[in-house]
Amino acid sequence: MTKKFLIGALGVAAFLWSQQAGAFECPRPEMASAGVLKETKQDDAALAHMFGSQDIENQIGIAVADLQKKYPDASDTELANYLIGGYCPVVAGMQGLTDAQKTAKVEHFAATLYELLAEQKL
Repeated sequence: MTKKFLIGALGVAAFLWSQQAGAFECPRPEMASAGVLKETKQDDAALAHMFGSQDIENQIGIAVADLQKKYPDASDTELANYLIGGYCPVVAGMQGLTDAQKTAKVEHFAATLYELLAEQKL
């Protein structure tokens, strides 16, 4: 596991842990800078639509493959931050779920994403 990947995983863990203490909130998106994926609002909307489907595990794989083609030099941390940041608002908008259930959905998404990224390194 790379240092950047570990730091990204710890950042997500800290975010998810903080959700236990209060109302469910998504992190603010990073400002565009060197090393941050430069996606448009249309790209973000398409990602949110994709993640609204029932087959989220398959959609994660498709999204990772698409981003890796578009940004071959992107780190796993950059990919994870972008994808988790795209999925969180979808979950936040889900009606009928408690904050704990929303947190669990984001945790499952993050775990699935990190597993997929780790498998690519084998």
